[in-house]
Amino acid sequence: MKKLMVCFLLSAIALFADVTGKWTGTGRAATTDGDNEALSIVMELKQSGNDITGSVMTGDSGERYSISNGSIDGDALKLDVAANDTTYHVALKVDGDKMTGEATGENNGAKVTVKLEFKRES
Repeated sequence: MKKLMVCFLLSAIALFADVTGKWTGTGRAATTDGDNEALSIVMELKQSGNDITGSVMTGDSGERYSISNGSIDGDALKLDVAANDTTYHVALKVDGDKMTGEATGENNGAKVTVKLEFKRES
């Protein structure tokens, strides 16, 4: 019985990834008007239960954008980032110290999709 309880507890812990920390990665953006752009991204996340807060920094500008509506459910992380008149809806899959997914938004009438890959730094 003890072995069964230990296995259950370890499984439950594994289901709820803790994403607190610094994540670095890249984004590859494609818009409906044909523009393509690659950029570096740094996310600093804090998890409290299922709620996610923090900030995102892109490129070399040093500007930080606050995260809103951040949540995690199992390995699915969702958050919004408002940057330069565009709100990006971000959906990521957490896999240990890596996350992949995409951000979608609309900028001046053009739909933007950014493919994202992150690695945990700390």
